Amino acid sequence: MIIARIKKGRVQVQDPIPKEWEGQMVKIMPLTPDDPLPDPEEWLAKMKALGPMEYDPGEKEKIEKDLAEMGRISKEAMKKMAGLDH
Repeated sequence: MIIARIKKGRVQVQDPIPKEWEGQMVKIMPLTPDDPLPDPEEWLAKMKALGPMEYDPGEKEKIEKDLAEMGRISKEAMKKMAGLDH
C-alpha cells in the first residue's frame, strides 16, 4: 500500500512507488478511520529530514488561525457530546 494525498487535482505520493508497479493501473480510495496510518515517530523523522519549513507570506499566520479554529470547533463538539453545552 502507498499513501498519497490529493492536492489541487494532483496525486502527491507520500511513499516510494515499487518498481514492479511501473505501468500498472491503480485504484485510489480515501482512507477511512479503520485504515492503518504510518507510525507517527517514523513520519516525524521523515519530516525532520526534509529540513526547515518555509512559508509563503501570511501562510504561517493563516495556519495558526485555522488550527485555533479547529481546536475551538473540536472543544465545542466535545462539550456537546458530554452534555456541557448549555
